[in-house]
Amino acid sequence: MTGRPSLIERAEELLALTRITTAAVQGAGSVGLVVGPVASGKSVLLSAVCEHAGSAGATVLRATGAQAEQRTPLSIVVQLLQQAPLSVERSGQAQRLLEAATRAARPHDAPDPTDGTDGKEADPHQLPGHLVQALCAVFFELSDSVPLLICVDDAHHADAQSLQWLLFLIRRLGSARIAVVLTERTARQHPQPAFHAELLRQPHCRRIMLGPLTHEGVVELLGTRLDDERAEQLASRVDALTGGNPLLVHSLLEDLRSSTRLPSERHPAGLGGGFAFSQAVVSCLHRSEPAALAVARGIAVFGDHVSDHLLGQLLGLFPGLVKGVIDGLDSAGLLEHGRFRHPAVRTAVLHDTDAAELSRMHAQAARLLYAQGAPERAIAEQLLASDQPAEAWSTRVLCDVARQALFDGDAELARRCVEHAHRGCSDARQRGEVLTLMAGVEWQLQPGNATRLLPMLSAALYAGELGDRHSVVVVKYLLRHGRITEATTVLNHLLAQDRPADGRTTAELQTVRLQLSSSYPGVLGELPPLESSRPTKDRTPAAVRANPQLQAATALDEVLSGRADENTFLGAEQVLRSIGLTYRHWEQVEFALLALIYGDQLDRAAHGCEHLLSRLGRATEGWRPPLLALRSQIAVRQGQLVDAERYAKNALELMPWQGWGVNIGLPTATLLMAQTLMGRYEDAAQLLSRPVPQAIYQTRFGMHYLHARGEYRLATNHPHAALDDFLICGEMAQDWDLDLPSVVPWRGAAARVHLQMGNHQQAKVLIDEQFKRLQPGPSRSRGITVRLGAAVAELKFRPGLLRQAVDELQRCDSRVELALALADLGYAHQSLGDHKRSRIMMSRAWQLAKEHSADPVQRGLSSMFSDLGEEEAPAAAAPDAGGLSDAERRVASLAALGHTNREIARELFITVSTVEQHLTRVYRKLKVTRRSDLPSELCLASGTAAS
Repeated sequence: MTGRPSLIERAEELLALTRITTAAVQGAGSVGLVVGPVASGKSVLLSAVCEHAGSAGATVLRATGAQAEQRTPLSIVVQLLQQAPLSVERSGQAQRLLEAATRAARPHDAPDPTDGTDGKEADPHQLPGHLVQALCAVFFELSDSVPLLICVDDAHHADAQSLQWLLFLIRRLGSARIAVVLTERTARQHPQPAFHAELLRQPHCRRIMLGPLTHEGVVELLGTRLDDERAEQLASRVDALTGGNPLLVHSLLEDLRSSTRLPSERHPAGLGGGFAFSQAVVSCLHRSEPAALAVARGIAVFGDHVSDHLLGQLLGLFPGLVKGVIDGLDSAGLLEHGRFRHPAVRTAVLHDTDAAELSRMHAQAARLLYAQGAPERAIAEQLLASDQPAEAWSTRVLCDVARQALFDGDAELARRCVEHAHRGCSDARQRGEVLTLMAGVEWQLQPGNATRLLPMLSAALYAGELGDRHSVVVVKYLLRHGRITEATTVLNHLLAQDRPADGRTTAELQTVRLQLSSSYPGVLGELPPLESSRPTKDRTPAAVRANPQLQAATALDEVLSGRADENTFLGAEQVLRSIGLTYRHWEQVEFALLALIYGDQLDRAAHGCEHLLSRLGRATEGWRPPLLALRSQIAVRQGQLVDAERYAKNALELMPWQGWGVNIGLPTATLLMAQTLMGRYEDAAQLLSRPVPQAIYQTRFGMHYLHARGEYRLATNHPHAALDDFLICGEMAQDWDLDLPSVVPWRGAAARVHLQMGNHQQAKVLIDEQFKRLQPGPSRSRGITVRLGAAVAELKFRPGLLRQAVDELQRCDSRVELALALADLGYAHQSLGDHKRSRIMMSRAWQLAKEHSADPVQRGLSSMFSDLGEEEAPAAAAPDAGGLSDAERRVASLAALGHTNREIARELFITVSTVEQHLTRVYRKLKVTRRSDLPSELCLASGTAAS
């Protein structure tokens, strides 16, 4: 019998109970009390005892206590008598006794001094003694003819009259052939303490305690359904999940049997999530003491922040009672140290709770946690789980948690918080703050979605429900979406205030002022004179480094005002490395990236942008479209046309066209420029057919759009229309104090139009003016301008100028512009009769153009090779370095480009003698005798030559 699966580790207990039944058969009445936690196997053990007694010739009478029948008098006795093999006459007598006893169980019945209470004051609910004695006599008489086993399962649920009868019977067992076996669950306080105490005083009563299964027992039980190896693998996990509760272990086995895949040591997560386990958990709770279910629900509601004191307040129970219930649930395997053993247990408890009641409990839990100063996030979790409207205090908590969540990059939590706070928020100023936060959350998740909140934000703003700081934030949204008139109206109102702004409002105003001057300069003319938009307060290095917003603003200001240096760019890089990914930091990121882009620090800008893109997660997807738009601008300036097109298309696909507002000008301009440079004119024309907001022509984005459109028109043989675009762009740049070649090189673009139309003098004026506006030091803009200057210079000076342009463009790795400069250098050498050098330069230009899909440049060079009698440009072979060192390669590549020894020495900061020594070794290794014999492939691979 001990081998039965359900009786694992119950052999000693079963043996003790069978001895009791055997003694009864032999005429020695005795009692067994089986005590154990809920679902510990008491009923199964009782069934085994009944089976043994029946096989030994005893008559088994079995009853079960039920909580629903505790107010039904003699419910246990009725069940036993229904099974008793009585004669018809004796059965009728017993029925009449039951009816009389039931009537006597009424509270107003007078006590009977013969009820067996030994002189103590009688309980008005107890039966008269003579009725109890008569009912017991029925069973004593029956035992004269056949031994009896009377079993009562869940005796703790028995009604008071049945317990009175049982105790009377047990006290008088003596030599009767009757064995009584009762089961009850473990409890800190017995529901019938007087009965329990009297029962345990009886000399023939034995108490048998059932505990949870040991680890070995779990292994054995698992082994009834699984192979030995799998049972051993899962035993520890199952033991930890169930606490050795047999019912829970069985339920896990049932779930495993119905599952298509068994969990393993690598993937144990499947345990505990099944239907059978969930039902077993609920069954255990409903079968436990009355407060157990409420306590379990309270623990499920509080989660990690539960305590006995909080549970008592939530449920209206004494902490001592709560502690006792928790101990019982611990012993039942549902809890461990007062916490659920597995999230699946908590889920089962929550699913078993009425939704309205659960909402009420979460709301009350939030109040209790708030009152004791719990972490705000824990309070917010309770508020979010409740459907009840927010109050003033809870709105503040939710807003604080939303801000922190945005700072931490958890925009989804922030959205849930602000949406809950907005529901039922009655305070006008709080409602305005919540709306502003909602817009920030929407921007972080999907910038285009923030548009839907603008009407509500505007209404709150005009109703005076927004403070100054939040009003400035709304201005930013209005500007982004092209609602310029509304933005200027709000700013006019704010600037007209006489009251001093607080620190955060001042910081927001400083940011919006720089935004206006750098991105929306057309708005400035519609405002009263502002304080300088340049960030001038406390510009010490320490103060700048301590404030990322000031650091980013300062970097962009220094670039746009022509005061940038290496420290400027280091500061911008620092911002990009350390900034938090929240909507409040976007302007700082944009400022820092623009400082690097407009400062011709394209490699640094690309690295910073890629770093930010790699940090994006599900909660910060709203950053991706604007970051990709900037990344595409970087790529097109580097001549990486395919990448530029891909980045721009991805940006436009990730956010609806209308969601961009005026910012649509940047990805559109970049895509248009990339497609034009690649010769994809039909695609560019289709892009131009899509309307853009008229308001972009009041913004920096409009300058980029006009410049790109002008390049398309020039490439498609509409020079006059192109010139109009470039000149309008120039007027905007000059009016807005953004007239830098690194921002938009409109003069160079207009000069190319004049050159195409034969107006060399006008072109020279524009190019000379562009020279004057270049920032000191090497840059992409300088390389482009030097190349254009060569076009208006005398032929004999062109190769030298173009070599300078090539050097500059190699240094900044601008591929398409480098291809154009090499092509021009090839044309210049051809015009001077140096066909070998011309072919070298044109071959390299052709290879670069092909590599970066600059088809118009490639086609033009192919035509030139055809004019020279060659079918096509030669394919670039892999350069044969011949074992050259890096230093030798740099010298050789510059020599192949036509530089003199003195120019190479100056370029590489070495002596002329060192150059000569390097060239001697190069000639020997490459087996050539003079400079003109150096292979052209060295030029083709000389991207690092000038570095």
